[in-house]
Amino acid sequence: MSSRKLDRDALFKSILGDLSEDTPGSDSSVISINRIRFNRDQPRRHFADDSLRELADSIASRGVLEPVLVRRQGDGYELIAGERRTRAAIQVGLESIPAIVLDVDDNEALEISIMENLQREDLNAVEETEAVLRLLELHFGFGRDAVIRLLQEIYNEERGRGRGEEFDAEQKEELRSVLSRLGRFTPSSFYVNRVPILDFPEELLLAVRSGELEFTKAQAIARVKDADQRKSLLEDAIRDGLTLSQIRARVRTGAQSDPTDSTELQAVRKLLTNRRLARLSSRQRSRLDRLLAELRELLRD
Repeated sequence: MSSRKLDRDALFKSILGDLSEDTPGSDSSVISINRIRFNRDQPRRHFADDSLRELADSIASRGVLEPVLVRRQGDGYELIAGERRTRAAIQVGLESIPAIVLDVDDNEALEISIMENLQREDLNAVEETEAVLRLLELHFGFGRDAVIRLLQEIYNEERGRGRGEEFDAEQKEELRSVLSRLGRFTPSSFYVNRVPILDFPEELLLAVRSGELEFTKAQAIARVKDADQRKSLLEDAIRDGLTLSQIRARVRTGAQSDPTDSTELQAVRKLLTNRRLARLSSRQRSRLDRLLAELRELLRD
């Protein structure tokens, strides 16, 4: 059995369509599970026990219907996509699994893994956000800060705030095209609703990753700035199954009872001078824009 070089120009089409044994640059086979090594860089971090058991029950009765994606590594294989299927197959005692063997380098393998995972519905919002950002980093060859600045330029231009000069029109159109093909976001919706996840407190990120809390609830709780109050609300939301409306009401009540709130707002207004804004680095300005965008969203609730 041999594997052929993947046609990178057909990568998006293959992943967004159906990778099969006829995909250029692939070979279909059945391989021993004990020769497969899991990929530590794959986007998915959390595997819900209930969901995994359901998949294992399905595999026990019907087998593995969709091949996993692997590439050769030493005397075995590295898993590119299909970790849930592989783990479920191990649970039911299968010794082999159908696989498509791709001939790809490290970046191509990671790109395929990200794209394949993004087509599935059970990625949580944190994993999905991190996966989209990583995909854009790979696609453009940028670092994360540059990707966020590109998203920010598009966001500002679409709101009539002038045309940014760091990135050209072709790069902006390419980013729109990538997100459009994924079918999840526009650049502006991703910038406003998902990039702020990067500033979530760690306990909220863990709660969303583990499936204990929906993203929209975490987004509301993140508006509580006092760490003790935020932790208490998070614990209550998980323990009591608070609805999003109940959480928002608790957040509003907490803000109204804070005697320093109006003073803090006045202080912030005084700080937002052109002179101070001009001294901000591009990273600081990007974060400020995200916070202001989040504030606008909050005031619309």
